[in-house]
Amino acid sequence: MELYEEKRKIFSLIINCEISLWTTPYGPNEAVVPISNIVSLIEGLSRYRAKKALRGLISDGLIEYKSQGRPAVVSNGEYQELVNDAMPPINGYALIKKAFQTEEWLKAKTEWNASMEEWANG
Repeated sequence: MELYEEKRKIFSLIINCEISLWTTPYGPNEAVVPISNIVSLIEGLSRYRAKKALRGLISDGLIEYKSQGRPAVVSNGEYQELVNDAMPPINGYALIKKAFQTEEWLKAKTEWNASMEEWANG
């Protein structure tokens, strides 16, 4: 794989993770994707090549490295079973403002909206 192809696949994966959060009622505000998930989900991608492609996406201004913390106790409602214990933070890569204006993002968002319309109008 060439570096351009790796960057495209990783950027697409992070976009898909971001869009998948829209259907999660108690999910976090943004998708933070660890490098271990990126390497395991893209066939034939080594950790070294993933880091190199991620550095390229960071220099392009499309993603940033983030730590998504988890508070000690989160109450998602009035019922006891919806209270979660503390968990370690997730360290990984997330989209930034410029990424939401790219052609890839707009295409993915349009496809998702169309699928939701089709589902709702059945």
